[in-house]
Amino acid sequence: MKALVYVGDATVRQLEVPAPRPGSGEVMVRVLQAGVCGTDMCVVRDERPKAEAPMTLGHEFVGLREDTGERVIVNPLLACGCCRACGEGRAHLCERRQVIGVHRDGGFAEAVAVPEGNLVPAGHATITQAAMADPIATALHAYRLGAAAIGSGPVAILGAGSIGLSLLFVLKRFGVKDVTVTDLSAERRAFADAGGADRTAEAIEGSFDVVFDSVGAVATRRDAALKVRPGGVAVLVGLHSADLAFPAGPLIGGERTVNGSFGYTPYEFREAVAMLPDLDTRWVHAVPFAQAEQMFTRLLEGSLPPGQIKLQMRMSA
Repeated sequence: MKALVYVGDATVRQLEVPAPRPGSGEVMVRVLQAGVCGTDMCVVRDERPKAEAPMTLGHEFVGLREDTGERVIVNPLLACGCCRACGEGRAHLCERRQVIGVHRDGGFAEAVAVPEGNLVPAGHATITQAAMADPIATALHAYRLGAAAIGSGPVAILGAGSIGLSLLFVLKRFGVKDVTVTDLSAERRAFADAGGADRTAEAIEGSFDVVFDSVGAVATRRDAALKVRPGGVAVLVGLHSADLAFPAGPLIGGERTVNGSFGYTPYEFREAVAMLPDLDTRWVHAVPFAQAEQMFTRLLEGSLPPGQIKLQMRMSA
């Protein structure tokens, strides 16, 4: 079967690979559409997370169960079910956590073998919406980490990429008012305006109850930590940089909180799936799988048009 494979040396190739063989408790899923995530880019650049080549990438995907024909969305986070985090209901923080598309072959392929417990019915979502379950669930989890600090004051989202726009969708879904979205790209700010942002800007100014950083650069993490009001919360979602650098004085003196945010719980993933039919996907761009290698390479080079915020690969009709 065809698959887009990370082969090492910062390179992906479309290759013919053996079809997977489902193990005990696993189901074969015929992939319909799969989204490209910043995590995929980090893997190829040999950053965090690490993957052993060759590895078929892709953890945001929707497909058809081969046994029943049902359209399903795959939760890519695999947990042991036995460690302390799993016992506390936080399977996304499992001590032996694995991610489909990072630690085992993923959805940039014609078919994937997936544990049956990680399948969620797609419901009424379109194929494009269904392949957005992971970013929406990630945004939902980040929102929950900052929700207690959201009062009558303003909230900010740094970055209007896939996670930033997903955060905007979730915040507006929960009735959060006075949301500012920042991005250097005018095209991305326009999508934030269309998504219900109360204001958009190139850079953050003022003080906020909560700041969500979806970029993950050293500068945006610093802004997030220092631009929350005393007692406020900065939620760090983006993984772009490995470094974190800001003065401790304002955090200590203002009792500001900095929260890392990773993934989502199984419940949050299902909750996100239920929200998908309301998601505006005008900023999602789908291409045939035949173009996958070329488009992924262009992503690595940063040469995609600014308006193409989220790239998905269409595997089959």
